[in-house]
Amino acid sequence: MLLILQRALVLTLLGLGLGAWGPFAPAASAKPQSEPSGPALSGEPVGAYVMRVEGALDAGHQALFLRAVKLAKEAGATLVMVFDTPGGEITRMRQFAGSVDRATEEGVHIVSWVDDEALSAGTWIYISARSLYMRERSTIGAAQAVQLGPGGMAPAAEKYASAYRAWVRAWAEDHGRSPLLAQAMIDPETEVRRVKIDGVDQLISGVEWNDLADRGEAPELLGTVVQSGELWAITGSEAIRYGFADALAESVEEVLAKEGLVGAKVVTLEETRAEELIGSLHGMRILLLFLGLVFGYIELKVPGFGVPGILSLVAFVLLFTGQYLIGLADVPHMVLAAIGVALVATELFVIPGMIWPGLIGVICLVTGLLMSQVGPGITMASAWDREILFDATFQLVLTASASLLAIWLLSRFLPNTPLLGRMVLAGGPAGFDTSVADGADGLPESRSGSPNATSARAGANGIAKTTLRPVGIVQLDGDAAGVEHEARAESGLIEAGSHVTVVEVAAARLVVRLASEAGRAPSTDLPRA
Repeated sequence: MLLILQRALVLTLLGLGLGAWGPFAPAASAKPQSEPSGPALSGEPVGAYVMRVEGALDAGHQALFLRAVKLAKEAGATLVMVFDTPGGEITRMRQFAGSVDRATEEGVHIVSWVDDEALSAGTWIYISARSLYMRERSTIGAAQAVQLGPGGMAPAAEKYASAYRAWVRAWAEDHGRSPLLAQAMIDPETEVRRVKIDGVDQLISGVEWNDLADRGEAPELLGTVVQSGELWAITGSEAIRYGFADALAESVEEVLAKEGLVGAKVVTLEETRAEELIGSLHGMRILLLFLGLVFGYIELKVPGFGVPGILSLVAFVLLFTGQYLIGLADVPHMVLAAIGVALVATELFVIPGMIWPGLIGVICLVTGLLMSQVGPGITMASAWDREILFDATFQLVLTASASLLAIWLLSRFLPNTPLLGRMVLAGGPAGFDTSVADGADGLPESRSGSPNATSARAGANGIAKTTLRPVGIVQLDGDAAGVEHEARAESGLIEAGSHVTVVEVAAARLVVRLASEAGRAPSTDLPRA
């Protein structure tokens, strides 16, 4: 039964891993992807790719965008993003918007068009494009940061909101939009007034107006653009007036015409099942990390390389695959994590007790995991980036803590279950006959009155039944036939058949070293009581 469950889980995780790669997954829709906008021949070069950002923002949208960018670069085509989104996770928006910026820097001409709405986080991805279009009735804005609390959704804490405001102002200014109006979209306390100073129309905040008035320098007031207490959202015509759109367009065809692409071949890209799966993998990243750590622990409890090791490896592969395919995990991040795993394995299996390889390995692994969560372009100079990095670190620490708790529970209770106890080197449950050759006893000192309670002590001698790398099985002199113990080599590697001496009886296993042959009667290959 256990073997069937293990194989089913392996096949499921491997299936997810293969599905994450585009070539192995069918398209989500049978609709054709090529839709000529004019009398274009099938062999004509593609003039524009069109993709929709529809529904709540997720990792699947970002994966679709990266595929669209790749195709647009290869064809030298324009990429049109069509928006109809209420927004989504702010961290996702930050990473998606960064991807748009990098694609623009690489020479891809990106156009944004709001079909219905690009609210909240969708607003900042929308303004990242080089050319901005909106339908007259479409809307953008209303982008206040919120978080889930005991009473439901509420405005984000001030520390978080302050970093978000600073990022939004800088982002809007970098993309040629009014930082003050952008702030009014995320902060209902921001009042914006249109005034005339020295004959020039300007926008100032309510705070600036009050400061000028207190000094007796109040300028000519032309009107109030945003009232205090109002979260700003605007329609297409208002976006034109305030510089958040370049022109109005009522259809994709009109957008293409204004971009000089009349009659060009247009290809509409739809999200594939693989990209939907990538979104799911990203959503499961915490679970995958948790499973990778827990299965890795179970593998260390089992001599050789078995199902838990495969599951741990698959979990980490899926984790990095999902992050890589949405542009977060880069090759250096994965290489750093792989180096960390190699160093930790070296510490455990080749040169135990050296400490430094394991410590450096843990640092490399944690850094690789952390950077794969936040993505490229993060800088400590930005308060908002620091908040993203802090959140990712907190998630990683929380997941690691949950994994340690699960590992502790496994070490306490897993050996005492008839089914799962066979997965690890441990004695059976209370009442289970540990005097038969059915498994190694990982907790010999915990069962007083059993035959192994008198043998498993510091100074006891025995023989290594398997190679200790550094964990394996030993059999002690004086034990009943078939009673075996899980043991860890104090240092180095101990070959099977070597004589050993117990130096410590720990809660999880024995700690042994090579026995001095002088003054010791040799053990037989199969010692008997």
